[in-house]
Amino acid sequence: MSGNMIITNTIDYQKLFVELPGLYIILSTDLTIMDVSEKLTKASGIHRLDMIGKNLFVVFPENPEDIIADGQSNLKYSLYYVLKHKTAHTMAVQRYDVKNLEGIFEERYWCPVNKPVLDENGDVLYIIHRVEEVTDFVQLSEVSEKTVQQNTKLESQIERMKIEIIKRTKELEKLNAQLDEKVSLRTQHLEEANKTIGKNVVALTHQKKQLEDFCNIISHNLRAPLVNISMLVEMVAENSTNEENIIFLEKLDKAAKNLNETFNELVESIQITQDTEIPHEEIELESFTNGIIDSLHGEINKTQAIIELDFSKAPTLCFPVNYMRSILQNLISNSLKYSSPERRPIIKISSQPKKDSIILSISDNGLGLDLEKHSENLFKIRKVFHNHPGAKGFGLFITKSQVTALGGKIWVESQPDVGSTFHVELINQ
Repeated sequence: MSGNMIITNTIDYQKLFVELPGLYIILSTDLTIMDVSEKLTKASGIHRLDMIGKNLFVVFPENPEDIIADGQSNLKYSLYYVLKHKTAHTMAVQRYDVKNLEGIFEERYWCPVNKPVLDENGDVLYIIHRVEEVTDFVQLSEVSEKTVQQNTKLESQIERMKIEIIKRTKELEKLNAQLDEKVSLRTQHLEEANKTIGKNVVALTHQKKQLEDFCNIISHNLRAPLVNISMLVEMVAENSTNEENIIFLEKLDKAAKNLNETFNELVESIQITQDTEIPHEEIELESFTNGIIDSLHGEINKTQAIIELDFSKAPTLCFPVNYMRSILQNLISNSLKYSSPERRPIIKISSQPKKDSIILSISDNGLGLDLEKHSENLFKIRKVFHNHPGAKGFGLFITKSQVTALGGKIWVESQPDVGSTFHVELINQ
């Protein structure tokens, strides 16, 4: 043999636990007994295998004849305290009667301690329940009363101490419960405050972004009309003939109207993002959409468009009526406006549920979009992607503003000269 001895860890920890010189129980998180020490089986008079796999309070029920017994409820509170706070909990002296070999409950007193065993993530795996029996100590006053009758003063002191101990124990348990309640309440208030702060930060960030966008839009979109008006005014001043002035004034009037229209669009876009408290109504989608189709009758007849509706999967939606009318009208109008001259327009409108939302889909076989080229600008103001006399680049911007203002989403699938499908997810309130 080699002179170097290799020592291996051959400790049987389960055997070691069973033979511990104390009263121990290992509990799972649902209070099922996983194992017990041999000394506890002897103290309880219950075989070890008759306890393992059973609930703690099934093996050790409360004495039904003790109408004021509170040992079980106190023990439950301590165990749930350990599960919740993941820390040890030492209990005051408890009366918890246990059956003897004849099945009769005997008055017993205990000092319990409950300690969690945590995993690597800090979660509770087991609870180690250790008790020390103090029945002889607690009952000492009763024995003294029977054996030392002449020492009435000492008996009175012992009785007062016993009452005081029990009173202080109850007070301590009450204070612990009140403290736990206050801590939970304070924690709840802090969590609610943090959520409110988080929402306010998001809202302020969104409003800051809106203000920046608004300033950029004004800077970009109003510069050209204002320069045009200034130049026309200078030209009117330089030309003296009435005929020339009339021509310049007509152009000046057109530029002013264009400026006014741009301002109205900007104001409307900002109002939409702020107006999130408008009332919601129950909308029957098929009849509501048919009403919008009727309002577009002229354009539908002109293009000979076929419109198919399928709201069978989600027939109703609770949503602001004006917003719904604007969203559907903009998307259906776009499908008609940008239809392909090479084929008869077919527009399909459907709905489907998604948890607390409804997804509306509007698909067509029109001109389609090159998303690789235009995806970043698709929903921006004053962006157009086809040569059409009625295109202003405002409809999709307004539609997205209305959808996102109430927590919804909008996205598109499209191919050039194949068609487009706009999907709108709306919160069903």
